Amino acid sequence: MTTQTQREIVIAKYGAAHLLQMHSVASKPPAAGEVSIEVRYSGINFADIQMRLGFYPDAPKKPFVPGYELSGVVSAVGTGVTRVKEGDEVVAGTVFGGYTSHINLPEKNVFPLTKGTTLAAGAALPVNFFTAHLALHEMARIRPGDRIMIDCASGGVGTLAIQMALRTGVQVVGLTTSASKKSYIEELGATAMTRSEFYADRSAKDFDFILNSSGGAELRQQMQRLRMTGRVVCVGLSSGVKDGKRNPLRMLKAVAQMPRISVLKLFNENHGVYALNALHVLENDEWIERLGRAFAELADEPLLPHVGQTFPADKVADAHEFLQTRKAVGKVLLEW
Repeated sequence: MTTQTQREIVIAKYGAAHLLQMHSVASKPPAAGEVSIEVRYSGINFADIQMRLGFYPDAPKKPFVPGYELSGVVSAVGTGVTRVKEGDEVVAGTVFGGYTSHINLPEKNVFPLTKGTTLAAGAALPVNFFTAHLALHEMARIRPGDRIMIDCASGGVGTLAIQMALRTGVQVVGLTTSASKKSYIEELGATAMTRSEFYADRSAKDFDFILNSSGGAELRQQMQRLRMTGRVVCVGLSSGVKDGKRNPLRMLKAVAQMPRISVLKLFNENHGVYALNALHVLENDEWIERLGRAFAELADEPLLPHVGQTFPADKVADAHEFLQTRKAVGKVLLEW
């Protein structure tokens, strides 16, 4: 493979979206067991906003390239690679480094694009699918007839979580910050409520499972809506960030308002509380294999991710602004 220049987006300084920087570097050929991908789309996640603000403890030292997922075309493969070949359309999960026009990844992190799925839709799948699958089926282990609530229902994870939950035969209530997004949630097949409607309605209770992305004080409020043997899985702390601004006091307040879980108290309530960091799961080879098998099953029963907005890669600041101000419905992508 001829050496070429690739572009990548770097977090060199914590703060506002305009501080993101585009760099050019020389690309490298794939090592043994690696796949080289010419990236077409990079997925943006709320975790990227938090790491840009300096609130993501697992992030590498600055400067670093954010990004957990992408889609593209295989440009070369290293020795020993058998799952994909040059020219194949693929999706991939990354442990950082996804905001780039070209990337080399271990073969285990690369998956063939499901037939009939566009590259844009493919980039909206890995993080959202892995998060929803782990929360619903590995941790909460939802069952037919369950009543569940998803508090990030209009986002990328929520879009897939609703579809996956309904296939299991459960009743789903989905929350959103904006009344204008309720119709989107209803079209997916869930009952839609704004956050204010939910907390004002005391009859919205007795949930077998709650998917919580907000953290902070809302977590305690949501736990009070569980029925006996109910479970909550926490996947984020979005309440600590508002409009993408770096506000350490707001984040500290959100952390301070998180309930301190007492096992003795849980004995009385018969509740379960889980916390999910999908990044750590994807660092484990056994779990990568397990999630890869689950992902491959989508070929038989595809999920339909919703790409809400696509931005040119050089407009990454606009993309972050769009996501952090909660204008997005579904997934936000960068196009290379």
